[in-house]
Amino acid sequence: MSKIFNNDFHDLFTRYANDIYRFALFLCGDKTEAEDITAETFSRVLTGKTPIVTATVKGYLLTIARNLYLESVRRQNRLTEFPTELPDSSAHLENIVSHKSDLEIVQTYLRTFPEIDRSALLLRADGMSYSEIAVSLNISLSSAKVKVHRLRLKLVEWRTNREKTKT
Repeated sequence: MSKIFNNDFHDLFTRYANDIYRFALFLCGDKTEAEDITAETFSRVLTGKTPIVTATVKGYLLTIARNLYLESVRRQNRLTEFPTELPDSSAHLENIVSHKSDLEIVQTYLRTFPEIDRSALLLRADGMSYSEIAVSLNISLSSAKVKVHRLRLKLVEWRTNREKTKT
């Protein structure tokens, strides 16, 4: 069993907490939930039995955070009841867009894509290599590259369309 001593844990937390929080926030879009995911990630590292390899610490932490997010989504899906009639989301889109900051708008748009695609893009944006992304998401290297590439193209297209509609 691997033990992390107080100084080691403090250094680990200081170095990676902001990265984990940012990643969790982009996944879930909620500050409180992102804080909870970050705290639980480090709690699991502190109490875990798996030794941490220094070269893969960030990937390891991001994988834990992603798994915690997926657990919360599954839990929420079990608890959420769908209304009998779903409102027309396109009717409210203009109101939503006009009241959110650009970052919130991008986060909302990204949430329309599968979680694994968003995770691949966010991990790449956070500096992880494609091979690390593939391992973290349990997908092939080529799949990691394709997911990031396609989502980047969709973001560019979306942004171009938004700018056209503003003028």
